[in-house]
Amino acid sequence: MTEAEKSSHVLRKLGLGAGKFVLEESGSLSAEQLAAKLIDFDAVDEKFPVSPWSFAVQGDGKLYTDPYQIAMWWGLRLLMTRRPLQEKLTVFWHDHFAVSGEKVFEGPTMLGYNEILRRHGAGKFRDLLKAVSKHAALISYLDAGTSTKSHPNENFAREVFELFTLGIGNYDEKDVREAARAFTGWSLHFSGIGDETPYEKLAERAARQGMSMFNFCVVPAHHDDGSKSILGKSGALDGDAVLDILADHPQTAKNICAKLWEFFAYPKPEAAVLDSLVAAWKKSDGEIRAVLRAIVARPEFWGEKCVRQVPKSPLDWTVGLFRSLGVADLLLTMVGDTKDPYKAVREDLRKAGGGVFYLMSQQGMSLLFPPNVGGWEWGNAWITANNTITRVNHSFVLFLGEDANRPIAQYVAGKLKAGGADSAAKIVDFVASLFDVPLLAQERDVMIEACTRVGGPGSLDDKDRAAGLLAELTKLMFAVPSFQLC
Repeated sequence: MTEAEKSSHVLRKLGLGAGKFVLEESGSLSAEQLAAKLIDFDAVDEKFPVSPWSFAVQGDGKLYTDPYQIAMWWGLRLLMTRRPLQEKLTVFWHDHFAVSGEKVFEGPTMLGYNEILRRHGAGKFRDLLKAVSKHAALISYLDAGTSTKSHPNENFAREVFELFTLGIGNYDEKDVREAARAFTGWSLHFSGIGDETPYEKLAERAARQGMSMFNFCVVPAHHDDGSKSILGKSGALDGDAVLDILADHPQTAKNICAKLWEFFAYPKPEAAVLDSLVAAWKKSDGEIRAVLRAIVARPEFWGEKCVRQVPKSPLDWTVGLFRSLGVADLLLTMVGDTKDPYKAVREDLRKAGGGVFYLMSQQGMSLLFPPNVGGWEWGNAWITANNTITRVNHSFVLFLGEDANRPIAQYVAGKLKAGGADSAAKIVDFVASLFDVPLLAQERDVMIEACTRVGGPGSLDDKDRAAGLLAELTKLMFAVPSFQLC
C-alpha cells in the first residue's frame, strides 16, 4: 500500500470513513501517526458544542424526554466530531453492553448510559464494567432492580457472565446463582416519590435540571450478605467484588481483546495476534487504549486480510458517506449561541442528526435501540438485498433530496470546477476519490461513459443538472462490490 492508502485504511478502521477531504485533514501525518492521533483522542478538540437538551426542546418550547431525541443528537455528533474513534468505541460498547430505549423509555436515562460508554470507552475495562453495571439504564433493562435476597433475579448476573465478560462455557449455573445473590439490593430510585405531579411534567422538570427520573441505588435490607463462592473465590461477596473477579479473570481479557480485534480488524484473530493483545491488556491493567495500540502495532492489521475485507456496517456506510463530504465545519457554523443548553437546536441540525438515525435504521441499526441484549449481528449479516438497495439509494438522498436548492450537489460541483474537472474522466476520478470508492479499470470506463451520457462537465453549472449527474454517477459507484467493504 502507498502511504495514502495506508492512511485511508486507518481512517476506515479506526475512524468514521475516509475519502479525499478526510484524508486532507490529516495533513502530513504518516499512517502510523494518524492512528496514534485517533487513539489519543483526548488531546483533540471535539468541536461539538451541541447540548443533548437542545434536541429535547422543540419549537413549541416543550422538552421531550423520549430516547429518540438523544438518538438524533448522537447522529449529529457522529457527523461533527473530531474524535471519530471515541464515537466508534461508544458504538462498540453500546453493542457490547446493549440497552434499548424500547424498554428504558426515558431519554435522560439513556443519555447518562451513552455518556458512560463515551467517558470510559478507552479507559480501564474494570471502570467501564462497574460504571455501566451501576447505571439505571442497564439495571432497568435487565430487571436487576427487582432482585432481593428472598427472590434473587438471575438475569443480570447471567448476562454479566455470558455477554459482558467471560463468554459462554467459562462459568457454570452455580456461579450465576451465587452472583445473583451478590447483586441483590442493587436497585433503582424513582425521583418522583411523594410528588403528586403527573409523570410527564415530573420528567420534563428533572430533565431541565440535567437529571433522570431513575437512578441507581443500593437497598441494604434487600442484599444477601451471606457467604458465596464464585469462580473459586469465597466470602461475603457483594456486587463490586463479583465485578472485580470478572474484570481480573484471564478469560475476560481474551474475550474482550478478541471482540475488539474483530470490530476493528477482521474475524477470528490468530493465536499470536490474540496473545499480543492480551499481553497489552495485562501490562496496562485492562486499558482499552493500550489494546488499540497493540492492534495497530500488529502487521496483520496492515495486511491484505484486513484491508477492505469486512462488510461495512450501517455506521461505516452512512456516517462515513456524509463525513466524506467534509460537512463538520459547515454544521459547526450553524450551531450559533450555546450559552443556553435548553435552547432548541436549529432545524437544519435536527434534520442532519435525525437523517443519520433514520438512514442507519433503514439498514437495521437504530442507535439506542439494539434488537436484544446480544446487540446487533455484524459482518456478513449487513449484506442483505434490502441494505444493498438502501445504500445505492443514498445517491439520491445526497443529491436529489428535499431541498430544491440542491446544496450538496452545488457544493460538490463547485469543488469539481475548482479542481479543473473539465472531462468526464476527471469527474469520475474526483468523485471516486471523494467517497473513497476503489474502481477497477472496467468499472471506471462504465462510469466515464455514464457521466458523458448525462452531460459531463457541461452539467456542473446548473444545480439541477449537476444533481442529476452526481446522483447517477454515485448510484453506480455505491454499487461497486469493493466499496461495500471496510
